[in-house]
Amino acid sequence: MAEAKVFPMHTFVTCLKGGDAADSGLLEMLSFLTQSQVDAEFAPIAAALSKAWIYEQEPQLTKATAGDVAGLGEKVAVKALPEAAQAQAQGIMAKMADLRAQNAALVDQVAKLTAEKAAIAADFAGAKGKLKDFEEQAAKGDVKLSVSASKMDEHIKKLEQLMEEVAKVKAQGVVVAGVAGGGAAAADGGAAAGGDASGAPSVGGEPEDGFGLGSNPFADSTW
Repeated sequence: MAEAKVFPMHTFVTCLKGGDAADSGLLEMLSFLTQSQVDAEFAPIAAALSKAWIYEQEPQLTKATAGDVAGLGEKVAVKALPEAAQAQAQGIMAKMADLRAQNAALVDQVAKLTAEKAAIAADFAGAKGKLKDFEEQAAKGDVKLSVSASKMDEHIKKLEQLMEEVAKVKAQGVVVAGVAGGGAAAADGGAAAGGDASGAPSVGGEPEDGFGLGSNPFADSTW
């Protein structure tokens, strides 16, 4: 067992009656009593275990006030806890240290997951924005396509009207041709009766020697 160690009386009072757990003198005293490294987080547990042993050794201190204890002197010599009490204190603080490490790992994991969640949310927001732009562009494309289809329908209607006009013109042209044909037939009849209606001399007679095409209509001075 380690030899007794002297500490200020106010540190001893803080251990028994409570005080600032982060006090450097208290942490030093508790580390000595438990023979382990005690920090501010473990100080309350180490102090409770140490007080139990101290009160067991000095029962009168349980009824003493902080002033009563402080009046016992300026300093106090204390011994480390017995091995069994040390083992108990060290086992409890080891479990606490393990839990603290696990908690730190969980906190770190939560921080990473939170960061990943934020990144995913940002990516989703960006993708959503791009989708909105795409939908707007697609909507504009539909409008353009609708306008183009309307223009196409308009052109088709105009083409159909034009085809109808062409059909009408063709039909009228056939009628005129028929009338013209009748006139031509009448003219042919007149020509057969008395020569060409224009006054040109008739062609006929026996072919002349040396030319072979009949009489020459251009030889007449009236032509």
